Amino acid sequence: MDLRRDELGSALLTVFLVVIALTLLGVGLMQYAMTGYGQEIRSERRTMAYYVARSGVDAFVSYVVDNPDNLSLDGMGSLIDIAVSAGQSAPTPLGEGQFAISLAKHSAGGGPDEVVVTSQGTVKGVTETVRRSIILTPGGSAMPPVDCAVFSLGDITLTGSSKIIGQVGTNAGADPEDKSKVDFAWSTGVYRDSEHAPQPDGELLIGPGGVPSNVVHAPSGSPMDKYVKAKKVQNLDKTRSYAMPEFPTYPALPNKGSYTAGWWPEPPYSITEADGDGWYSKLTVESTLNIYVGSGTRRIRADHLSITGSGKINIIGSGNLILYVDKFTLTGGSKVNENGSEKRLHMYYSGTDKLSVPGDTKFRGSVFAQRASVDIGGSGGIMGHIITGGPEVNITGDASANVRVLYAPNAHVKLTGSGKVHGALIGKTVSLEGNTRVFWQEPPDSQGGLPDFGSAPASYARGLWH
Repeated sequence: MDLRRDELGSALLTVFLVVIALTLLGVGLMQYAMTGYGQEIRSERRTMAYYVARSGVDAFVSYVVDNPDNLSLDGMGSLIDIAVSAGQSAPTPLGEGQFAISLAKHSAGGGPDEVVVTSQGTVKGVTETVRRSIILTPGGSAMPPVDCAVFSLGDITLTGSSKIIGQVGTNAGADPEDKSKVDFAWSTGVYRDSEHAPQPDGELLIGPGGVPSNVVHAPSGSPMDKYVKAKKVQNLDKTRSYAMPEFPTYPALPNKGSYTAGWWPEPPYSITEADGDGWYSKLTVESTLNIYVGSGTRRIRADHLSITGSGKINIIGSGNLILYVDKFTLTGGSKVNENGSEKRLHMYYSGTDKLSVPGDTKFRGSVFAQRASVDIGGSGGIMGHIITGGPEVNITGDASANVRVLYAPNAHVKLTGSGKVHGALIGKTVSLEGNTRVFWQEPPDSQGGLPDFGSAPASYARGLWH
């Protein structure tokens, strides 16, 4: 018996079995790898198809909204109707794929008409579908869009325990050369509906192309740091600009000299309908002044309007009062239109001194300051629109501003103490300190836009992604 030959045969058999086992294992691994590779390729193609489809939607929506060919509203409407009737378009090549567009029109039940743009993107047999609406907005105010509780053209800074309840936006991050940023302290945040939500859940939008981790800063481990790391920061579609409306030329009214509503003879004092419109060198209110406006519009111009102590101005009648003022003084516990509607009082202020609403004073009406800074302090407050071209807006102490919009695109807007703004705030930069708050407040339907911006025709606007 040849033991050596038997051992060699056994070894060869073992090697053969091992080779077979390794071959089978290799085939299995190769099949597994090919399956994984195929899934990766399909996922990549699905992503590419999505962006091809999105590009098709973007191209059509941008053409309609930006209107590079300056088509009339009717002309653009006819173009949309033709596209709706045509059904799905022929495929348009893009990169390694192609997209096809179709349109559908919907009526929003009394709201603006809506056109839904559907795009199907296909890359090497993989198809994805994307939709976005175009909204026909009716003519109305030419005021720029106001859809954020706070919008800053540059920096936003929140310190202390300040909070913003509502959407927040900034152009920061759009320009790599611009170092604007958004800074949050540990106990600050942006919230959707309630500041008492367990974690910040509001919307924060930075400039198009901005990288959230480069623009938004918060202490490591803080609620807003977690918000950023959870990739909740979004980008604007495009940078925004907010121009100042044109400040009016003051009217030449009949000269009324100076007028004082004092304590002797006994108040109240009155400017009657029969007195008509007038230009006062100084209008002083120390007690109560009733201004009768009837059912029309009363215009009063004052080189200096002074309301001091416990002075009050009441508007009597169903009409409106427009004030044209060069110098304005409001002190003590004085009140202007305290119990009336803010829609019935509008004041233009051309002075360069700060427009100040301090202490326990109250002003119920809208204000347009041409170039002055605005200070609202103590427990003072303005209920009405505020437009200013000045460099600063300060809301301090326990002051409040209940506004449709605080529109200050040239100003550094600063809230300190426990100051509050209800409405929308637009500034060059925005800073909240202490226990301050900004609460987004949807305007009443009856209030509409600010008349100082004039009117605009109907137009198409970008709607939501679906």
